[in-house]
Amino acid sequence: MTRLLPLFPLEAVLLPETHLPFHVFEPRYRAMLADALAGEGLIGLHTLDPDGAPLPDGRPALRAFGCAGEVVEHEPLPDGRSNIVLRGAFRYRIVAERTGRPYRIAEVEESRVLPLAPGREGGPGRRELRRLLAARVEKLALSVGRAEARHLPGALSDEGLVNEAATRLGLGPEEQYGLLEMASLSDRYEWVLDHVRSLQARIDLLAPFRREEIDPRWN
Repeated sequence: MTRLLPLFPLEAVLLPETHLPFHVFEPRYRAMLADALAGEGLIGLHTLDPDGAPLPDGRPALRAFGCAGEVVEHEPLPDGRSNIVLRGAFRYRIVAERTGRPYRIAEVEESRVLPLAPGREGGPGRRELRRLLAARVEKLALSVGRAEARHLPGALSDEGLVNEAATRLGLGPEEQYGLLEMASLSDRYEWVLDHVRSLQARIDLLAPFRREEIDPRWN
């Protein structure tokens, strides 16, 4: 089943159940926000494809996947600009772009990821993965002096938990998109756990010297 979604191309990635604030100032995106607020309140946050061929009308190519964000905070400013916060609602794949608006709009289909599989052959199961991720994130946050970021919200789904952990690691757009593109939650957990473990190992090794040089950019 497909639906039409306005697209906001940015060099940023939104993951389901995480939050992203940004500033809306261009006229076309003011129109997009007004239309979204008058409808379902959803905006597709999307990244450009640097390797893709431009569209016939010259617009840059977009990557295959994006994340629909719900406008959960909206601060209109006197000059027509706005500050908003999006909460990731669902991952989608572009089926086809459409015309008729001053901003980009596309027909998209929701693309859920594969859930965590039960533990097999002695490997960690769902509960153990959640516990392990929360414990490692807490240790890393305390190691870099970010005590306020040590707790992951327990009410999040499996996808939300690993996505929230990823947003606290200061990942670049390429790494963030790589996570969004992963169709398996097990793969996401493995990647994020390995990344946290690598950061922690560097901190433990270099802690007597200059810890601030390896401090991840906690949000």
